[in-house]
Amino acid sequence: MEYNVREIDGRYDFAVQGVSYIGSPKPATAMYVTKKVAHLLENIRGLKGCLVFAQEGIEADPELQRDNCIVFSGNPQLAYVRFVRAFAEQKERIERDRKYVLTEKGYYLGENVKIGENAWIEPTALIGHDVVIGKNAFIGAGAVIKNAVIGDDFVCNAHAVIGSPGFTMCEDESGNKMRIPSLGKVVIGDFVEVGVGDNISVGSGGDTVIEDYVKLDVLIHVGHDVYMKKNAELTAGAIVGGFDQIGERAYCGLNAAIRNRVTVGDDSFIGMGAVVTKSVEPGITVAGNPARTFERKNK
Repeated sequence: MEYNVREIDGRYDFAVQGVSYIGSPKPATAMYVTKKVAHLLENIRGLKGCLVFAQEGIEADPELQRDNCIVFSGNPQLAYVRFVRAFAEQKERIERDRKYVLTEKGYYLGENVKIGENAWIEPTALIGHDVVIGKNAFIGAGAVIKNAVIGDDFVCNAHAVIGSPGFTMCEDESGNKMRIPSLGKVVIGDFVEVGVGDNISVGSGGDTVIEDYVKLDVLIHVGHDVYMKKNAELTAGAIVGGFDQIGERAYCGLNAAIRNRVTVGDDSFIGMGAVVTKSVEPGITVAGNPARTFERKNK
């Protein structure tokens, strides 16, 4: 899938081949930036072939515009959505023509799937097209895995969903809600466990990333474009909003909720039922609604 931007601005002649997030942009991709995060436009410096829908009033260095096409709009999010819909529709047409096979062991397997040796997949599980899973995997009954690249020694318990679309919306000129297409992946490391009934969304622009040894209890939601670092632990009922970053060895208690675009530092502790509305420094304990800082008695 690619689109030549000369159809948008005749001064340029290069193709974009996907999408990415302005916070972590990739060459030859489309993205958007609003005034609220205008400073992130600087992230494309040194890159080439980006198509950026930027909000009117943002100042763009001429050097950035030399190598990248920056299109100014009163509603850059909406302009971006209308552009990437073409990518999403093309992907959907391709997906509809692909086939699933019901295996002798009772699970469904898409096309171009790669699964390592010694995998145990229970009946009624579904592994989507192009998914990669390493060796020694366990996939429980009713689990659905799509748009994912997964490492070794992976445990996915029953009825978990990995690779669902992100819940990101914008409004058109009439105020009607429009879903922003999710074109990223879920990238999971080694020795990761996903609990019964968990949901992990793909990235909307970039990828949702879960590093090695992360452990997820039951009935957890991990939003789009989340980055979870090694040995992070989420207990039952936790909710992690889109674009959150969860640090190494961070712990999230039962039914805690973390607002989108929040960073939880390494070795931090989120108490049971906490509602985290702002970033948490490394090594800090927070609890309550809204969450506030507590000193640890035993360090």
